[in-house]
Amino acid sequence: MKRLNLLLIAMLVLAATSSGWAFDQVKFAVISDPHISLPQQKGVTDGFKMGLQTRTLTEATVAELNRIPDLQFVLVAGDLTQDAEPWNVDEVRRLLDQLNVPYFVTLGNHDLSRVPHEQKDQPVTLSKYTVAGAFLGRSGGMEPGMTYYAHEVAPGLVLVNLDSSRPQVYSPEAKLNDFGGAIDPAQLRWLEKTLRAHQGKTIMVMVHHSLVAWSPGEKTGHNHWNWFQLDNAREVQALLKKYGVKVVFNGHRHISTRAQIVDGIVNLIHPSLVTYPMRYTIYEMTPRELSYVVKDVPASPEIWEQAKKHFLATTWWRDADQPNTPEGNRRYLEFYESPSTLTARIALP
Repeated sequence: MKRLNLLLIAMLVLAATSSGWAFDQVKFAVISDPHISLPQQKGVTDGFKMGLQTRTLTEATVAELNRIPDLQFVLVAGDLTQDAEPWNVDEVRRLLDQLNVPYFVTLGNHDLSRVPHEQKDQPVTLSKYTVAGAFLGRSGGMEPGMTYYAHEVAPGLVLVNLDSSRPQVYSPEAKLNDFGGAIDPAQLRWLEKTLRAHQGKTIMVMVHHSLVAWSPGEKTGHNHWNWFQLDNAREVQALLKKYGVKVVFNGHRHISTRAQIVDGIVNLIHPSLVTYPMRYTIYEMTPRELSYVVKDVPASPEIWEQAKKHFLATTWWRDADQPNTPEGNRRYLEFYESPSTLTARIALP
């Protein structure tokens, strides 16, 4: 009888492990879009992105995260640098290495060289493979020669990081660089193989661009906002659904944290550290539930005042129903600040 009981216990432990329920709870943070730009660099200014303050704001956030004693890891959801300048890659690595816990990065549209064009000077920038190579192992999660990876960040909990960056080609029609993204065919094959290998575990995905739209403008293409989503979002979504992925973490959109559940997958968008409302997010996750609380980046009243002033002066980041009028400003602020989603508790499908 005693031997039978021991066998039953062993079987239960094995079942729990194979089902992905080996972890009880994890606590982690998501920060996004630090856009690190050394202030000595030509052309760096404070505007919608608080370029001169990026180092200060990121360093203050890292220091605050280090005061959370039970934090287990940090996800960094892309746009690590202004435009993949080598000095900014060095600086963001230095800042993130101050974290007391492991961190995992993804590449954003600003983390690879832009294709030069005659309308704009092109600074010295790096290939995305070089940028990824600065974040190998504990210092970012990358693997040699790769720009995407998978790690079991807790027993039975797998983080799959995707690389949605692609060449940033100047669009004469838009009068800006194409800031869209896609998951290329080779990466899709790797993704399916990886998801299949981790079936039965809890899988969460990090990718800079979104699978879903977060505003009417992203559906209509207002100001080319359709580039906030993956070009092949439906294809990727179908693959994640097929293998039971639970959660997807995104950056890129610069709006305060909120969630959408589509096809049984919880999609979460995250704010930038360096554009108003300058926030980051603390998560607690069990196999059954995800909860979060949104925090303001530590900054002086003067920086907050300047960030909001530049935010309100901006036109490009406003949706069609958010003109620079008192009512338009109210809608604009409410959409980006999203006061109703500063905390949430979400049942995992």
